Amino acid sequence: MLDNILDGLKGQVVSAISEKTGLDAGKAEQAMPMAKESIMEGVMGAVGGGDMSGIMGMFSGGGGGMMQNMVYQGIAQNFIGKLTGGLGVDSGIAGTISSTVLPMIMSKISGSAADADGNVDENGIMGALGMESGGLLGKAAGMLGGLTGGATDGAESAADALKDKAGDLLGGIGGMFGK
Repeated sequence: MLDNILDGLKGQVVSAISEKTGLDAGKAEQAMPMAKESIMEGVMGAVGGGDMSGIMGMFSGGGGGMMQNMVYQGIAQNFIGKLTGGLGVDSGIAGTISSTVLPMIMSKISGSAADADGNVDENGIMGALGMESGGLLGKAAGMLGGLTGGATDGAESAADALKDKAGDLLGGIGGMFGK
């Protein structure tokens, strides 16, 4: 669904970027996939860090507003980095693009994630981002478990698998020093 949201906003976003920064439409259009990557990386990073309240606050308007939300700020910084590296624009232009594009996209995601009463919940966000069912936390735990070679049936088993893997690595380091 995120792809549909971005496709629907593409013309508006490209026009806004060109108008505010003077970039040509072709270069402005290249910002869209970077925005998508930044949003997905930021959300998955927050899930992996257990910050569901930050994600919920970002999409539901809680926590002092979106711009002050730590998850949003991380996404914005990631996006700015992608823009300066990928488009070769200076940080001032990248900041203008970020502050123009991300609120537009986040607003649409929030609208798509909201139920009939206008409330946003985890399942709505998951659906708007095009993630499979099972909840954001369960998906992140499954990914973490897969990366660590451990179980993938929830946050606790993924955390246990990560702890075991860390113990194995640290034990191996201790063995290097004759302990």
